[in-house]
Amino acid sequence: MKRRIIYLTVFVLLLCVKVNAQTKVVGECTLQYAVFQHLLTDTTWIGQKSVMVKGNQCKTVLTTPQLAQTLLFNAQESKATIIKEIGTARFLQVILYPPVNTPTLLSMKEIPADTAKILGYTCKQIELKWSDGTKYQLLYTSEITPTVSAFELAFREVPGLVLSYTVIPENGLPIQYLATKIDLDPISLSQFNVNTSLYQIID
Repeated sequence: MKRRIIYLTVFVLLLCVKVNAQTKVVGECTLQYAVFQHLLTDTTWIGQKSVMVKGNQCKTVLTTPQLAQTLLFNAQESKATIIKEIGTARFLQVILYPPVNTPTLLSMKEIPADTAKILGYTCKQIELKWSDGTKYQLLYTSEITPTVSAFELAFREVPGLVLSYTVIPENGLPIQYLATKIDLDPISLSQFNVNTSLYQIID
């Protein structure tokens, strides 16, 4: 009996080591996403999103023909900076992060599907349901993960790096974000600096 317990313990430890060995944690990376809006009979490109991670710092930039919106935060701090550029107008706001009115996660379930690959990474599919009625359909990989993988608050419980996600609001059209590039080159600290004199500060 003792011998069986020892064998079982060794097997579980080896399995854990194998799983951990398959996940590559990176301290710096840049991701690019194409953004699409799903209409009833068509899909339209509406912009792009970039995500930069350096240590505990994260910067996301959403760019559309109408605006550019940047979110900067440190995973170990409780505040974030939001920058919006609409035409020639530039606004900056410091907020609590995560905001106090953030919807809560109601459920997370894996969706059985054929193996999908994005940028060479094998992905699994899950669906998240939130208290405001929003659904997220995600494809994520556990093969690689940056030090800040929750660049969207909705990803805090996802066990890997999200490479595709579709946001389905309770009322409105679905928006899909699809990764088109992963760059593991070092990122300059200047990417996370903000010259506040260039912006109108919003309380």
